[in-house]
Amino acid sequence: MGNLWWAIALAVSASGRAASPTSTSVNLESVARDLVRGRANVTIVGDSINNFGQPDWMYAAYLHEWRPQRWRQIHVNPVSSSISTGSWVVQPPTLGTIIVHPGQSPTGLGDFTGSIPHSMRISQGPGWSGRAIAAGVHKDAFAFEGGLLRDADGTGRFLRSGHLERHRVMIVASDDSDTRRCWTIKCRNSRSGTAPVTVEPDVCFPAADQPNLVWHDVVINGSPEGLGHVADELHTGSDGPLQIGERVGFAGSVFTDMALDTGLGLTYVGQGGWQVGNHAHPSGSPEVPVINQFNPYPGSYSNQALIRHILAHETSHFMIWLGTNNGWVDLNEPERTVETMTVLLDRYRAAHAAARRVASNLPEPKFLLVTPYCSSDDCTYFRQYAQGLRDLAVGDTALIDLRALVESRYGDWSDWESELLVDGTHPTRAGSTAFARMLWREIVESAGPAADLDRDGDVDGIDLGLLLAAWGCDDPGFADLDEDGCVDGRDFGLMLAEWTTGG
Repeated sequence: MGNLWWAIALAVSASGRAASPTSTSVNLESVARDLVRGRANVTIVGDSINNFGQPDWMYAAYLHEWRPQRWRQIHVNPVSSSISTGSWVVQPPTLGTIIVHPGQSPTGLGDFTGSIPHSMRISQGPGWSGRAIAAGVHKDAFAFEGGLLRDADGTGRFLRSGHLERHRVMIVASDDSDTRRCWTIKCRNSRSGTAPVTVEPDVCFPAADQPNLVWHDVVINGSPEGLGHVADELHTGSDGPLQIGERVGFAGSVFTDMALDTGLGLTYVGQGGWQVGNHAHPSGSPEVPVINQFNPYPGSYSNQALIRHILAHETSHFMIWLGTNNGWVDLNEPERTVETMTVLLDRYRAAHAAARRVASNLPEPKFLLVTPYCSSDDCTYFRQYAQGLRDLAVGDTALIDLRALVESRYGDWSDWESELLVDGTHPTRAGSTAFARMLWREIVESAGPAADLDRDGDVDGIDLGLLLAAWGCDDPGFADLDEDGCVDGRDFGLMLAEWTTGG
């Protein structure tokens, strides 16, 4: 860094170019400010590309690459363990379990159909007593590739700050005698070891006459150690062992830092193979597409399931990345996919309005549409679909044209698919990282300015310190303002151009 000041002198001529929103985003500023330094509980509405159980795909990349001013909330996948997605799930092998996707109707479990908008575990085991399931944030995720859920300055504080944590433990249950509703709940913070911080015996979850998403909140003291799983456990209680036919659906936990008024939260709804119509129409509608040729089912969820999801996660924003699977059916009519998207948006607005009648503190929702990247060199469908989505980006709806970003950076599909896609459609680890960075940079630039590295709204000495700490080409991250792979004098010049007056 000895020639820093010489590099700065060379950079001054470039410093007039400040980062600004481009034609690859529409109406993004308000949503971007919320995600970067406001309060945004985001539900990602998607298909397999964004599924929160996939270790190398988009959800994992968001947790690693997105750096808001603060992370505040997370819902981890309740179905499988994956260090890169932060999820940890343990269940006794002798306790019978079935994974149910939204819209499926397994034999004997038809009443659960459409009761939740993402996959869940249904457990049943005659005679079983003890721990039925333990799930939460995987301890090794705190160190995975530098750590998931890092804030803008690179620090991993979430669930490691010693703040009060709310553990929202969620099950799918009804008042039917076949549903086990009363459980002993044990909760852990990130302290190393397996001992719970708190034990609440015989908690009886509320329930309706049909299986429904219900929850119980436990507030515990967090730990700054970050060496163990942050997790919740369900144990049988005074009701005794599970009986024949008794079952429970497990939907995971939502972890929230209660000391923060602002910050980013993430969850996901959907499943692999889904089209826009699987989200646009409620369970039972004849318009729901049947997906999965090997085990076909009408992927869907009820309006009540969507409302309960919004309430459980206090969802304020929806990021919708859909349309890849529509390419098979709407290849020559991308306008049909756009029309279905308008139905989806209207359904979600109505569901959110119903949720706000229950929880008046919920703000009105905002939507972020993401255009899918191409899945072949013949990208006509994707380009026309992206153009149609642009027309929807008004009022409460924003858009990021990821397709255009990818084409501009990498060229035709055949030029980059072998590196960035595992099968021509789904991302490799390198691909999900690249796409997540593209989206986040677009969000940051719209929240502005890009040189505000700690995302507090000002470009000042703190940001300069973060830029100098990233100096060089080893790990430039978002301090690489001109995206040339290194943090150098040109980036310093761009920071000077965005310097906050009086900062």
